[in-house]
Amino acid sequence: MISHLFDDWPTVVRRLRASRVIALFLDFDGTLARLRPRPEQVLLHGSVRRVLSVLARCPRFRICVISGRRLDDVRSRIGVSRIQYLGLHGWEGAGEGLTEETARAIPQLRSEICAAMAEVPGIWVEDKRYAFSVHWRSVAQHDVRRARLLLDVVVSSSSRCFRVKTGNKVWEVLPWEIGDKGISVRRQLALMPGPAAPVYLGDDPVDEPAFAALPDGITVRVGRNTLTRARYRLRSVVEVSTFLHKLKEEFA
Repeated sequence: MISHLFDDWPTVVRRLRASRVIALFLDFDGTLARLRPRPEQVLLHGSVRRVLSVLARCPRFRICVISGRRLDDVRSRIGVSRIQYLGLHGWEGAGEGLTEETARAIPQLRSEICAAMAEVPGIWVEDKRYAFSVHWRSVAQHDVRRARLLLDVVVSSSSRCFRVKTGNKVWEVLPWEIGDKGISVRRQLALMPGPAAPVYLGDDPVDEPAFAALPDGITVRVGRNTLTRARYRLRSVVEVSTFLHKLKEEFA
């Protein structure tokens, strides 16, 4: 069982004070904002937006939000300047591109996934242009395995350009060119001026590569106590808000 972050707060503060730069990496859905049945229903609480604004203006902080959402979507939902926003798990906004083969395969894959998932009540496919999210939050448990088998068949037979990653009640169908959040975190740290103390908060299996990429960082899994590569945990979005306010009190 990993420690609760606030139980070790004096040690965390000492570590952060020892660094001139604090690299704060944040997931969005389930970390900064509560999960909802559909992505368009997710809203950032005003108090979280205000504390992020204060931290973003503090010279000590470099804040980066890394989301599975499209870049413009997550930027508009937070609406705070001086934050680095990265969409599609860090790929969109980092100047990366797709191969011609992958780009050609997307329309056909889109059609095949939508046709296959139409067989499963409650499932729906979110088109992210370069990737797809297959949401199964409202699917009966006995249909989940069938839906995943259908999805795996479509993806494996359609093209070798894509893979499936499991998130929180969602399967992400991603081109291989779109790396994971661990790759994104390492890339962002390399761009920072001098050594930085990395802090990463996320709630989802897709955040695990970032935890693994920061073995000496302050990594925090948000939500129920589960097997994770993170060093600490917070119980909820509410506790994430408390954490951000504690950072403001200590450093801003």
